[in-house]
Amino acid sequence: MFNKINLLFLFLFSCVNEFIVAPQKIIEVEAVLEDSAPPILVESLETEVVIDYFEQPTKPEALDVLVVLDTSCSMRDDYEKLSIGLELLRQDIELLTHDYQIGIINSSLAYNDSKPYFIGPFDRNTNSIDLLLAPAILFSDFYEVVFQSHYQFATLTSEGVQFLRNGVDKLIIYISDENEQSIIPVSTFNQWLEDYHQDVQYDVVSIAFVPTSDTSCAYSPSDIGVRYQELMNYYNKNVIDFCGDWQLALADSSFLLSETTHLKLSKIPIEDSIVVYQDGIEENMWYYLQSTNTVYFEFPMNEGAVIKVGYDSVVR
Repeated sequence: MFNKINLLFLFLFSCVNEFIVAPQKIIEVEAVLEDSAPPILVESLETEVVIDYFEQPTKPEALDVLVVLDTSCSMRDDYEKLSIGLELLRQDIELLTHDYQIGIINSSLAYNDSKPYFIGPFDRNTNSIDLLLAPAILFSDFYEVVFQSHYQFATLTSEGVQFLRNGVDKLIIYISDENEQSIIPVSTFNQWLEDYHQDVQYDVVSIAFVPTSDTSCAYSPSDIGVRYQELMNYYNKNVIDFCGDWQLALADSSFLLSETTHLKLSKIPIEDSIVVYQDGIEENMWYYLQSTNTVYFEFPMNEGAVIKVGYDSVVR
């Protein structure tokens, strides 16, 4: 009860934007092995209070969708998947808003000079055939610097400045069958994403090889997709497996279509200490899986709600 009271105090009187870590003092307790044995002083483990959180999105009034596509030769057979996926995504977006546009750039923007690296914008008036043919118009990639291309398109090109509208929510989709090869550290790139989109909602989707040896592909690229998964960890999601039917998953992976119903914790919790709040009100319909270190929510979610998960964790 002591820990939960402390957590409640932190929830009600803190206004931070990151998880909270509050060290607890080491205490000593008496342990008795049996009636005849003398009490033994046992030093307890030092713990800290951690609060992880996220904010449920609200439905966008307008949306810019940017696809950063690896257009190297090995990707040619996958363009149809992309076109089908974007068509499905477009249908879902139109259930929410008609003020949207879709653009595609390749992942070698820095090395393309004046060659065609951008195609778009596509909107509700675009013919499906034009969307189908769009990837093939882009210049072929020789470098898969996906994060670098996104950064340069957004900050250095006139097309990017015009396409990425101020005050409009963003959906970014990265697609590649190779390693992400930018020199930018993933943590640095994610910080730029946060800073660039600080005034709008945004979501990130990565379609790449899942970083595991268990794959349905003809070969086993266990070391590919690691940087994409590292980025996805910041967004509480996984890479969409390039070896699967990702044209379908593409339309189901965005905040536009589904609420967040789980949260992977940043620390290992003491399970009995976990508490969950939605907009400051404690919720009880949830469960925790130790195998994934994730809390799963079963209570109704409110649009735009702040979900906080607080718990004690042993200092390691």
